[in-house]
Amino acid sequence: MKKPVVAILGIFLLASGAAAINIKIEAGVFAGLRTVSDATIKDTYGQGLVFFPYADLEIIKGFALGAGYEFGYSKTAKLGIFEEDATLKVAGFEVFAAFQPRIKKISPYLAVGIGFFSYTQTVESAYARDVDFSKTTFLVAGGIKFYPIKGLYVAAEAKFIPLKVKPFEDEDAVDLGGLRLSLGAGYTFGSK
Repeated sequence: MKKPVVAILGIFLLASGAAAINIKIEAGVFAGLRTVSDATIKDTYGQGLVFFPYADLEIIKGFALGAGYEFGYSKTAKLGIFEEDATLKVAGFEVFAAFQPRIKKISPYLAVGIGFFSYTQTVESAYARDVDFSKTTFLVAGGIKFYPIKGLYVAAEAKFIPLKVKPFEDEDAVDLGGLRLSLGAGYTFGSK
């Protein structure tokens, strides 16, 4: 729980200082559905809700660099013939570059970046091995922001993150990646 709180505070502290140094920073949060590509994982744990607080800095008109933290996917299930309790969690820090031209009150955007994800699976069994690893991967996202009043925006986004992992050397790779379909809101601080 500490990582999401630190990430959210850091993002909003950075954004709040933007007006003082006359730069444009947007800070917001997305919430939405996280899909899982692997059929076995999807059947066992299912899709889940994720949150993504982020901030981006406009470096030149229409181009921004940003960072955010995805968290919230934590699903439980019963595994094996003994129906043992298991939990799967996936979270990650992302950095991205975005092209987001503003056309009056609308800003369509495309972003590409890198994600640093951790994934853990714990099974309440003396015979099962727990999983606690991390993986770096790329990401691509597209969406649209709408600015109903000055500074405030609402947004919709689709993001694809491939995340093929191999928990143990003697097991096949598992695809924890998939789409994130999210709605969000945020605020523009400062100006450029």
